[in-house]
Amino acid sequence: MTDVQDRTVTDDERDEHDERNGSQVDIVPLDAPGMRSPIEAPDFDELIRPVELKRRRPPLSAIIGTIVAVIAVVAVVVALIVLKPFSAVRASDYSTAAQQTSTMAKQYAATSAAVDDAFKFLYAQGVSYDASKEQTLKAQASKLGKSVDAFADLRAAKDPDVLAAYTVYATQAKHFVRLSENLADSAQPLSTMVTACGKTPSGTMYDADFITNYEQYIATCKAAVEPLDDAKAQVVSEFSSTLGRTLDQMTAIINQMKAIGDPSSYSSSSDQGKQLKGLSSQLVDLDTSYGALNTLQEQLRQSRENADPTALLDKLNVAIQQGYQHDGK
Repeated sequence: MTDVQDRTVTDDERDEHDERNGSQVDIVPLDAPGMRSPIEAPDFDELIRPVELKRRRPPLSAIIGTIVAVIAVVAVVVALIVLKPFSAVRASDYSTAAQQTSTMAKQYAATSAAVDDAFKFLYAQGVSYDASKEQTLKAQASKLGKSVDAFADLRAAKDPDVLAAYTVYATQAKHFVRLSENLADSAQPLSTMVTACGKTPSGTMYDADFITNYEQYIATCKAAVEPLDDAKAQVVSEFSSTLGRTLDQMTAIINQMKAIGDPSSYSSSSDQGKQLKGLSSQLVDLDTSYGALNTLQEQLRQSRENADPTALLDKLNVAIQQGYQHDGK
């Protein structure tokens, strides 16, 4: 009884203390609205009702990074799905390339024919230099060069094998273009050389004007040869250099004959007569007319043959055909 009273007093004192300090707690009855007995089972609908959580907005840098990543993925997809088919070499592209090689072959044939026509004076008697043919050759060589360059812009050139074959062919074809253009520049001075050097003096060493005629011939021929020393076409400049040395040899022989004296003053059996006869034979052997012209013709033929791109064009056509069969779609 004493313990109960003590506990009661103590509770009363606590209540008085709470009232004085303003901390009294309101007690809500269990039967109040919204209250449920602690021993009562919770309603199932309340248990499964979603709990509304506070939304957390991602940082701006994360949003930007996501957008950039999405754009990158889209770009890759577009490149693979859209761009790749357009960059592929199709059968029609190889057909276009074959048509272009046919054009290049025709332009080469036309250029080669123009070279023959412009230099006909070297091969046919009675034919002289024609300036219009020189211009025609230059124009035709330019057409060949343009047709060769045009191939590089074709889609078939994206085929590695076709591109490799084209690169080798183009190097050779452009070499032929330069040779043709340089030969055209040399046509007029070559014509002058042929006229000046085409006929060596006739007669024998016993003729009074033999030495004089040769000296005049050498001077005239040499004056026509010297401009060819600077020719852009190597075959022409090399020929000029060789012919110039031959003329120098002729001059040396003439000077030796002049030093010995008039052949009519010596008998054919004398030492001087024998020397003059030997020198005269050497002079004739140094053919600067028909022999030199034949040499030039052969050198021109060899030079053009070395620059001929026909075999390499055939290889390019093979690469195009193989691409058409294996890769064309």
